[in-house]
Amino acid sequence: MSNQMKHKNAAVKLLVVGQTPPPYMGQAMMIDRLVKAEFTKIKIYHVRMSFSDSFKSVGNFRFSKIVHLFEVLWKMLEIRFGQDVHILYYPPAGPSRTPVFRDIVLLGLSRIFFKNIIYHFRAAGISEFLDKQPTWFRKLAKTAYGRPDLSIQLSALNPSDGNYFGSEKVCIIANGLEDAALPYIPFERNTGDTVHILFVGVLRQDKGVDVLIEAANLLKEKRIRFKVTIVGEFVSTEYEEHVMKRIHGCNLEDYIELTGTLAGDAKWQQYMQAHVFCFPSYFESESFGNVLVEAMMFNLPVVSTYWRGIPDIVVNEETGFLTTIQSPEGVAEKLLVLIQEPALRKRMGEKGRQRYLEKFSLQTHLSAMEDALFSVTVPQAVVPNRVINEAPETVSIQAQSDILLSVGKPSEGLGSRNAS
Repeated sequence: MSNQMKHKNAAVKLLVVGQTPPPYMGQAMMIDRLVKAEFTKIKIYHVRMSFSDSFKSVGNFRFSKIVHLFEVLWKMLEIRFGQDVHILYYPPAGPSRTPVFRDIVLLGLSRIFFKNIIYHFRAAGISEFLDKQPTWFRKLAKTAYGRPDLSIQLSALNPSDGNYFGSEKVCIIANGLEDAALPYIPFERNTGDTVHILFVGVLRQDKGVDVLIEAANLLKEKRIRFKVTIVGEFVSTEYEEHVMKRIHGCNLEDYIELTGTLAGDAKWQQYMQAHVFCFPSYFESESFGNVLVEAMMFNLPVVSTYWRGIPDIVVNEETGFLTTIQSPEGVAEKLLVLIQEPALRKRMGEKGRQRYLEKFSLQTHLSAMEDALFSVTVPQAVVPNRVINEAPETVSIQAQSDILLSVGKPSEGLGSRNAS
């Protein structure tokens, strides 16, 4: 546990309960940015979850996780009563039974002690998951999660998880990242005949790894010069064996390199050496895709999918290409276009970086987060920078960066679900 006081005169105290790295996944890294932020209107206290220390242990049952659950609960109550904190910020589980059951226990035993509850749906799709569960489990979950004061979602294209639980307000706040590319400007990339394609993320089938391998095989059959670099940790030993078998079976050893997990300069160097970023995800919990923002940050054109919040990041035919999910042919087609047209790669990459600077900076994100978190205890009439929309009982908070936070009563329009 670490208590993080961000400003001595902050008006609002907030308890953040959530995992920070390791493992180095998007949700944990964004929570780390939140608890380390220097806010002026809120004071953050943090109870760190550490149910998983690697991707292979995420979502799996271990007895030690039960012990840790009650450790987290005890630390939450210590801060609640020791520091007089009345607002709980919590990132609900994604669509998986074990972490959902963990949330049911933890929230069921703790939320009655807090005046205000804020959910941040960093993993998407719990509503779709619960709709498929037995009635008793679904009712239990709705009781534990039900009726938060504020729900934060990363994209309006994601499932409307906040509405599903009857959230009093729902707002959309895109993730934002610090500009890791600044030390590497100007971007100088190899202009040789071989085009380098990069994938970064946890290595699992529904992140599109198999799709990328099959697309690479299609490109190989066309005698195209390319190299695919895959950066990340395998979700399981079984899946690692499956991937290696497929690479060998397609004779792609000379075309695909697996680096394992990389961080810091070693990771950024991969972005610098790449010409195209490919992320054909259809991951059930995918809510945003920070690696797409990283790619745009580094002037890379992107090939990705029409899935969840991804189209909010990548503008099709402007900063890259989007394809239908689970389509190696579609991915190969778009990769081929970018391989054969270096001028298009350059133009899309430049537009991607401009989009990052305008929409997805860390400052933009944290400014929006502070306004939203602070608004929980402020009547709508005095919410700062509010703009009243045409829809009744809906307000929007305009951050300095022009990212719009749609904050209001649940509505049918929020959270439209993507067709496959």
